[in-house]
Parts: sequence; structure tokens; C-alpha cells
Amino acid sequence: MSEKPRDPSRDPEVVKKMARLMMQGAVMLAERCPICGLPLFRLKSGDIVCPIHGRVMIVSSEEEADEIKLDSTIRLVEKYAASRVEGLIGEEDPSRILEWLRVIEAVERIKQLRRGAGKEERGSK
Repeated sequence: MSEKPRDPSRDPEVVKKMARLMMQGAVMLAERCPICGLPLFRLKSGDIVCPIHGRVMIVSSEEEADEIKLDSTIRLVEKYAASRVEGLIGEEDPSRILEWLRVIEAVERIKQLRRGAGKEERGSK
């Protein structure tokens, strides 16, 4: 017999987290986490969080969701390349470090181009 998935809103630890967020001044929103379905909370800082998954982004279109995914992927590539450079420091042959530094440089160029494109889009609206 298959067991029904647990409702996270009935988990005492999740309920405690939600209560703690509200005691800290967070506001429960009508929007729900796209992953678990729990209500989202707006912190005093303005960030929107899920009590289970942490910070989430609310998007209004597929295009906006795609942009966020792309930005996230770019950050992951940059982080991975930086960790590779760190792991290679101290090696006799610096050529592998230089390869990863080129990746980091390319990521920086992509980020600059995307920032420029974002300014152009906002300027045309």
C-alpha cells in the first residue's frame, strides 16, 4: 500500500518555522511556494521566503523565469570555476589555472552584457 505524501503544513517543525517568521515581523502572503505549496512570507527586508526552501522569486511570466534560471546558471558556473582555481593553486603547471580564469573572465563579460541589455530594455519601455 502506497503511503500518502506528508502535508508539510502539518509538520510541527514547519509550523514552528512559520510562527517564528511571523514573530520576527514577516507577513504571510497569498502566494504559495511552487515547490511545496506552503504560503510564502515577506520579510522586513522585502525578501520573499518559503519556510522550507528559503528565498524564492515570484515571476510573472515564463520569460522572467527563464531569465532567473539563466542568471542562476551563470552564478553556478562562476562559483564552480572559482572553486577549481582555488583547488589548483600551488600546482607546478599554471596552465590549468589560466583555463579556469578564462572561464571566470568570460562569465564576467556575459554578466556585463546582460546588465547592458537589461538597461536597454528598461530604457525602451
